[in-house]
Amino acid sequence: MSRADLGLDTLFGPPQAAQPGPWREQVDTGPGGAALTLDHTGAGGPVCATLRVPGALRLGTPPGYSAALDPAGGYRLHGAEPGAPGYWLPLAPRQVQRDAQGRLLQLQPAPLAELTFEGGTLQLGFAPAQAPLQAPAEPAPAGGTTRALEAVVWRLPPGLAPLPPGALERAPWFTLGSHTVIQGRADVYRHLVDGTVFENRLAWPNRWRVFSENDAHSLHLILGGLAAASGDPLLHAMRRQLLLAVLARQAGDGGFHHGEWTELMESHYRLHCSAMHLMMDALAERPDPAVQQALGAAAAFLARQAVPLSFGHWLLHDELEHSVEKMKRGPFKWVPSTVFGKAESNMLVLNSHLDGVIALDRYAQLTGDSQYAALVQSARGATTAVLGLRGAEPLYRLVFWLVGLTFLPTPQAAALPLWQRALKRLAWQHLIPRLPDLKARWPRLVMPGGYIARELTLRTWAHDYHAINLMDLARYLRRFDEPAVRQALVQGLAYTRRSGLLQRWAEMPYQKYALGFWAETLALVCGLLPEPAYRQWLAEAMLALEDLGLGLPPSLLGANAEAVPPADQLPCPSPADARLRVANLGRRGAPELLVLNPTAQALPLAWAAPPPPGLRWQAADGREFVAGAALGPRAWVWARPAA
Repeated sequence: MSRADLGLDTLFGPPQAAQPGPWREQVDTGPGGAALTLDHTGAGGPVCATLRVPGALRLGTPPGYSAALDPAGGYRLHGAEPGAPGYWLPLAPRQVQRDAQGRLLQLQPAPLAELTFEGGTLQLGFAPAQAPLQAPAEPAPAGGTTRALEAVVWRLPPGLAPLPPGALERAPWFTLGSHTVIQGRADVYRHLVDGTVFENRLAWPNRWRVFSENDAHSLHLILGGLAAASGDPLLHAMRRQLLLAVLARQAGDGGFHHGEWTELMESHYRLHCSAMHLMMDALAERPDPAVQQALGAAAAFLARQAVPLSFGHWLLHDELEHSVEKMKRGPFKWVPSTVFGKAESNMLVLNSHLDGVIALDRYAQLTGDSQYAALVQSARGATTAVLGLRGAEPLYRLVFWLVGLTFLPTPQAAALPLWQRALKRLAWQHLIPRLPDLKARWPRLVMPGGYIARELTLRTWAHDYHAINLMDLARYLRRFDEPAVRQALVQGLAYTRRSGLLQRWAEMPYQKYALGFWAETLALVCGLLPEPAYRQWLAEAMLALEDLGLGLPPSLLGANAEAVPPADQLPCPSPADARLRVANLGRRGAPELLVLNPTAQALPLAWAAPPPPGLRWQAADGREFVAGAALGPRAWVWARPAA
């Protein structure tokens, strides 16, 4: 078996000439057949090496270095000599298996085969596992697979001392792509593999880990909020690495291609939009010609995914929707429908259309490039038309009264009279499977009462997407304050509360992730609408997420540049007790906080990094909360500027 025998200090080579912004350097070959990627995060800043070897790996530290567990995760190496760089290994080397299209099939730790300390040098040896990595579910990937042993090493310049993780970094945070939690910076590398961001889950139906610009954007938002709160330079550098990982994924046509469902490597435009938003977040902070160029190509690609309907242009969900032939390659069935002049293959998916319109409009606002203004205006007309569809009102009112019985949580459903339980079973077994036929015959997405369907004609039932639709409507309303959008959002929020969906999601193993989007929605709504009820709903959602172990959504850190421009953002205050949870809802000149105690005991409300002075603190019952008092079990307080 071949073995790469390398020293940590030799991975990085001589200093490189600085380039504008961060840049990625590929070293195709090295000792022992190694391949190396160097992510430079700025002139004189931290550099990350991602090393891949086909066989075994032996890593040695420079002489005089000591190693210790890092409180932020992974391992930290310190040199004894003044001026020596530091090193951070966020995790031990691991074995990676990818298919010919680059999708991640398996990821597992590499066995430690050697550990010696001689002459002041620590030597660590890792060997590939003897047992073959588990193959993915059928169909088997075309073109075979590749296996490599991967190590990730950060070199930290002399004098850069990453700070110990504070309460905010130690809290769990929800990723909007794979719906999993990161808790500490090292967890980023559960997603960032081989210099690429993947979902941290096996995707249906093929059980491979797909490329995920959704997760890349979520991680970028989370690290941005944590970095602003702590000032830790390594967190800033990791954000730039995520940007580099996304830029490296862009195809020659300007798009991002995923192959989540087929070997066609179809593009999923929601993920493409997330790549655009990450680039736009970076550009909103500082100019970068490389990012500007990539963003322009991405906007042009997205604009080509709009198709005309009788009431305006519609942004498609994915590349398969361009033809019936491609749709037949996918995992779904659908109802043939050409309503509104749409192609049969266009499923009229709402959330991805909203996201596409937002992305193109934000692109124009940020760059001044108005070439897609007419398209955006046409797409806005389509949004208004679809949200305004109210056909067959009496029929849908009856249907969604019956469907609403299936939204009830189990204890409430069990307490229904026998005749209602029978109707509930009828709705679940017979009515819901026929909803696509009903929607194709009498088209509408916004239902009586406020429920919002995901799409028009797919033979699926995804009530968890109601929460995602609300999130995108809140984002859309920020840009386009139109009556149909505001009405759908406000009614949809109220419906979620009274229907039992929140409790129903919580008890369903897969659908419970919708509560993360519900909380993200409410964080955005609190920046748009002043009603105190939305703050109460958000606090209750945060408690539910804590109980379920789902983590808090990224916007609660207050660093979402789409909602709050970087110049207006306020760093999130950090509590002294890591068990407290904070929602940073304000902006410069208008700070606003929710602070929540999710535990069963009272906790003092003290600060490691305090909020702005002059805030008025109010308990959930409306009474004044005295600064320095203890926050009771399961209690929360609301802070905003004093009148």
